Amino acid sequence: MAKIKANPGDFIVEELIDIPFADNGAYTILKLEKKYWNTLDVIDFVARKTNTRKNLFARAGLKDRYSQSTQYLSFKGNFRHAVNEKNFTLIPVGKCKTAITPAMLRGNAFCITVRDLTEKESEAVRHNAVEVVDHGFPNYFDDQRFGSARHGRGFIARQLLLEHYQGALKMLMCYAYKEDSTREKRFKQYCLSHWRDWTGCLRIAPTFYRPILKYLCANPKDYKNALKKIDRELLNLYLLAYQSHIFNETLARLIKEYGVDNVDVRYSVGQFVFYRRLTDLGAARKMRIPMVNEKTRLSGPAGKMIERVVAQEGIALKEMGLGRMRLRGVRFRSFLRHAVVFPESFTVSTPEPDRVYARKYQCQVKCTLPPGTYATILVKRLLLC
Repeated sequence: MAKIKANPGDFIVEELIDIPFADNGAYTILKLEKKYWNTLDVIDFVARKTNTRKNLFARAGLKDRYSQSTQYLSFKGNFRHAVNEKNFTLIPVGKCKTAITPAMLRGNAFCITVRDLTEKESEAVRHNAVEVVDHGFPNYFDDQRFGSARHGRGFIARQLLLEHYQGALKMLMCYAYKEDSTREKRFKQYCLSHWRDWTGCLRIAPTFYRPILKYLCANPKDYKNALKKIDRELLNLYLLAYQSHIFNETLARLIKEYGVDNVDVRYSVGQFVFYRRLTDLGAARKMRIPMVNEKTRLSGPAGKMIERVVAQEGIALKEMGLGRMRLRGVRFRSFLRHAVVFPESFTVSTPEPDRVYARKYQCQVKCTLPPGTYATILVKRLLLC
């Protein structure tokens, strides 16, 4: 099976960002180079190491833990010294009058080595690259977006919308992922078999869960307010994961209707539908699908598909205001996302013998993609046989 992250240098991504540097800005711009760390964990680690608040840091985007990535952060105030740790460096590179925002991000440049290819897969990549140039590829969110649902039991955000607060907590505290540490798996197994024994759960809880459990020890059945002890940025990511699921389901249905020679591919929370051609390429280039919230107005083909997806999920858009949660700063944010992407500066090298896997082939994919588009989805499209 083809592999894209066999070595740290096999998946390289660099932010393309427009930062308005200034000589006397109130914000320090930091260049972050990392591997085996996700962006939020770096921010949390540096905040603790430097005894600062992590909400003083801002970012334009998140970068995959299993990539060799370069991105930029801002820090409100002076940040004078570089931080050099195992597998990441954080270096001050200038000043700015404003914090970094996603609006500054122009895109991301990728250099990906695809390994362990059979001869058939190598030929497929070359053929599929031509189709991608002509027809683009679907702009799905990939598995990385759905880490909070990788236990296979659904989405925390859906439980919040249905006001199943205890169910949301169980999803968070009782079901282990294969990537969890031994300590975390043991903790989750204990929670599952000793639910409501908050004192016992607290006794063996990893740091992340302790504020939740301390609250439950004092307020044993107040699940709704216990959820508010979760870091707000993480809560927003749980919401974003569910929005992304609705987007993916909508896009898959649209492709079934407008794609030609479609191919289904399973992933962690559903099924991608890839096309080889589109019946109306001009319309596809223009089509945008909203990331929905309670204020989203549905119209056109995408709106009709969203209505069907939401109905199947058993929720209503008006519920996405999360009014009963009353949690400031945590909400579904609506924006438009292209249905189809055409990569820029796109090249695929001629396959050659793999330097890691004997009797297999490797090739290199280079491209620039818009903010939020997953290069791993492009690779999945290239590997269709």
